[in-house]
Amino acid sequence: MSFVRNAASILATTAATIPLALLANVILARFLSGSDRGVYALATGFALVAQVVAHLGWGDAAIYRLRRHRIAPSRVFATGFAANLVLCFLMFAVCFAFERPIVEHLLGGMPRELYWVAVFTAACFLLGDFLRGIARGLDRFDLHNWFGFLQAAGLLAGLVLALVTWQGGLAGALYVYLAVQAALAAVLGVIIVRLTGVEHRVDMLEVREHLSFGLGLYPQALLKQLHERIDIFILAWLAVATAEIGLYAVAVSVIIPLQLIPGAIGTALLPELAGREDESLADFSAAVARQISMQMAAAAAVMVPAGIIGIPILFGSEYRGSILPFLIVLPGLCALATSRVLSRYFAIVGRQGTLTSIRTGAVVLNVALNLVLIPALGINGAALAALISYLAETIVVAALFVSVSGLSLGQAFAWRRRDLDPYVARSREVWNLARRRAGI
Repeated sequence: MSFVRNAASILATTAATIPLALLANVILARFLSGSDRGVYALATGFALVAQVVAHLGWGDAAIYRLRRHRIAPSRVFATGFAANLVLCFLMFAVCFAFERPIVEHLLGGMPRELYWVAVFTAACFLLGDFLRGIARGLDRFDLHNWFGFLQAAGLLAGLVLALVTWQGGLAGALYVYLAVQAALAAVLGVIIVRLTGVEHRVDMLEVREHLSFGLGLYPQALLKQLHERIDIFILAWLAVATAEIGLYAVAVSVIIPLQLIPGAIGTALLPELAGREDESLADFSAAVARQISMQMAAAAAVMVPAGIIGIPILFGSEYRGSILPFLIVLPGLCALATSRVLSRYFAIVGRQGTLTSIRTGAVVLNVALNLVLIPALGINGAALAALISYLAETIVVAALFVSVSGLSLGQAFAWRRRDLDPYVARSREVWNLARRRAGI
């Protein structure tokens, strides 16, 4: 397994999916009303949060069992698939029991049909996340990457058909969202079964081992999702107009693809750390964190002018109100990338509990700030709450890393010349290739 190879492949896939995601959001903004765009954001956000609530860390646990303990893939798959079907059933039961308060207080009173489209989408996310974990644990990052790329490409193509060609409106957009997730989960499931085979029994010992590791990571994943998405539900709970929620959703949608960068690195980092000796974990994690901070700083520098100019051009002049929340959230989300990467280190060294406490505090701070700032400042208040809580989490996580790893603040996070070596080497390769092709 090569961390550099896997990380590079995921970053390449990320680079390809970011423009596809942007185009999909442009189509949504152009062909849905501002109010419907807000409902779409609530529905898809709920699907993502519901999946994280239900998943119990199973995808990461599958990686850990395959890589760290060399458990037979057929056993890991059979156990995990059965467990995830049970989790889907429990999620449906909870969503049915609490349908009314969820729809009325968190989802802006959306139609019942669209609520259940979101619930079924969450189930597809749940199974897809587990299957992608198996793929990464088998070092089949090509499957993981194709899944991510086809998610973005399939959604874009589906939205073109649903909104541009068929003029299906909000319901059409959400049904397309569900269809893409369901089709990809089914195809990946067939491929994984062919790779692993299936044991025709559920190993209860393996269930306990998965839960032992997965539940340690679970609170972090849940808190991460809540921290990044709870603001839109608070806007709905405070009865902010769905058109305003639509403006906020566009602002966040422009920035959110940047999360794919730390997500890509973190995806490759967990199996890499799981296979490393303990004495190298801290230095390697710090080096990766520095790389992420450099990449995010460069991305932010490009996105500020691009967002100011591009939002009203791409999304329409009615979305000028998205520019200020975009500018407020951007630096916080870029800083948060460091916390996201370092969480993989804490998972391996067994400090998930401390990190969970930090993220709990960050979510509580975010909620408190939203409740104070949204009534006064509207969607700009939600953006400011996100900025403050994101920076707070990043600072405290960085301090914890320094304390646990034994590295100094400078050793861990100060940029140095050798951090640029991969970019210099790659630039030389591209330059030399261009010269050879030009016959120079």
